[in-house]
Amino acid sequence: MSGLENGMIVQHASLGLGKIVALEERAVHVFFAMSDARFATKLRLPMALPLLAPAAITNAWLSRLSGFSLDAKTGRYGLAGQWLSHADAAARFVEVFPKGFADPSYVDGTDKRGRVARWRRAHEVYADTLGNGEGERLLAAGDVEAVVDRALRVERTVRPLHKDAEKASFEAALKDLEAARGNFAALFALLAAAAPERSRFEALAATVAAMAPGAPPESRWPLVTLLPFVARPDLYMLLRPRFACEVGRRLGLELAFEPQPNWSTYSALLRSTELLLERLRPLGARDNVDVEAFMHVVTAKHARPKPYLDVVT
Repeated sequence: MSGLENGMIVQHASLGLGKIVALEERAVHVFFAMSDARFATKLRLPMALPLLAPAAITNAWLSRLSGFSLDAKTGRYGLAGQWLSHADAAARFVEVFPKGFADPSYVDGTDKRGRVARWRRAHEVYADTLGNGEGERLLAAGDVEAVVDRALRVERTVRPLHKDAEKASFEAALKDLEAARGNFAALFALLAAAAPERSRFEALAATVAAMAPGAPPESRWPLVTLLPFVARPDLYMLLRPRFACEVGRRLGLELAFEPQPNWSTYSALLRSTELLLERLRPLGARDNVDVEAFMHVVTAKHARPKPYLDVVT
């Protein structure tokens, strides 16, 4: 009747890009990308029709966004009750750390395991033992055992922070020195690039698959992403499947998760964390260590519900 369809990505004249999540005879419910609430906006029909048009561009996050349900009391369609807007998430973080990322208790560690301090220490260990071309020099000299030993020193520093039930063992994966040689060659090539590159990431993922052929695909994600994150937290992010999927659901981050390590999922994570980092810079965030810690803090408890948006005519 109106040319609108459920699931369509649309452009509103003033509210921007959105996704139709429900159609009624006299209203259309649209979740807008720039919205800071979990509920879709209810637009009256036919008054809203001149303001809406099929979008000329797509949005991967909006396209994949699902799980809206009708709240019988308000007549609105919303995401899961545990979803957090950025404003809610930032407020929760500041409740815990009033001075933001400069808060002394944050700098010393966000929990009893000293999350931030451990990541920072691991970065220092990597820089001191494998950084500035030292890893490449050792590899070129054929001293793979030394590279493995130093990498394990880095990993042990943060081992309590990245455990997953499915996690493959770093030590077991690196026992095959020939496979480890290929893995570190791919790692150093990835880190040598000015920005993350698909071909280099895929080469690194392939070496991990060769090192841990019997491991479940999802358990390889930490093996692929841990050392890049520790070495260059300004560019890379650790991906732990269960946590990443939970955070994506709670904070509305684009992820497109697939169990097998792949560039599509990882690049989506990097885009999402890059955007989140920019939004956190006013609180003093510096890099993805701060983003990772923020994710842990704000998803630790259930979110408080958001006020509902007014109906737009």
